[in-house]
Amino acid sequence: MTSFENFGAAPSAYELINRGEIAHVMIGSRRYVSREQLNDFISANTHTGYHAH
Repeated sequence: MTSFENFGAAPSAYELINRGEIAHVMIGSRRYVSREQLNDFISANTHTGYHAH
């Protein structure tokens, strides 16, 4: 069974879920994201070094 991490009321987490950028599970009225999904999202969006804009 996959363990789930509760995002709580973090607005940015809700934005990621609502935009479909991170998968979630609804249990009652609460949203949960698996640790694996969270780690995958972080890995895909982690950048190193300096990037001038």
